[in-house]
Amino acid sequence: MRRRELAGILLFVGITQFALLTNIAETQYPGFSIRNTLLSDLGVWGKPSALIFNASLVIFGVLGLAIGFVLKGDRKLTFIPLLFGLSGLGMLIMGVFPISVEWVHDVGAFLAFVLIALAALCCYWTFPGAFRFVSLTLGAIAFITMTLYKGGVYVGLGAAGMERMIVYPLFLWMAAFGTALFLSDENYRGDSLLHRFFNCCVRRICVPQSS
Repeated sequence: MRRRELAGILLFVGITQFALLTNIAETQYPGFSIRNTLLSDLGVWGKPSALIFNASLVIFGVLGLAIGFVLKGDRKLTFIPLLFGLSGLGMLIMGVFPISVEWVHDVGAFLAFVLIALAALCCYWTFPGAFRFVSLTLGAIAFITMTLYKGGVYVGLGAAGMERMIVYPLFLWMAAFGTALFLSDENYRGDSLLHRFFNCCVRRICVPQSS
């Protein structure tokens, strides 16, 4: 099995379990509202939904770290394996420290969502064809909605509805990315601007300079 195929399978498992377990957790949360109940509220200990939701985050975190490890030798993907690994670490932090431990949870959320959005933008420079434009669009939507959310601008969706406008585009992108991993060739010639920059950095760091 190719590394990219294995990573695609792990990503599919992560997305699927998160979608299913989050849906189950929402049914267990008292007075759940898609407009007013943040996804992170589902993980507050003492709520019936907490164990289900936090377990899902931990599973996704472990899988994210695994994806980063599996892809780490794929130089064609440049910084994307590192971003996935750090995002998985962020998911683990969010699962262990719910939103009631606000500053730690926020660090995890930053790693999880900002870095995945950055990975989506990186794909614009690392993948050929239509997928690069899908990545650019979904990554940009995530960054725009993050900015609006942090600024308290919810455009009529409520805080929780706006939070989902960050999360859902990123999960749609990850589903598309998993498909791209299956279909792409690890041995294709990478000659984009990002590839050339990455390879230049690797040569400068790893190749001894003659005196």
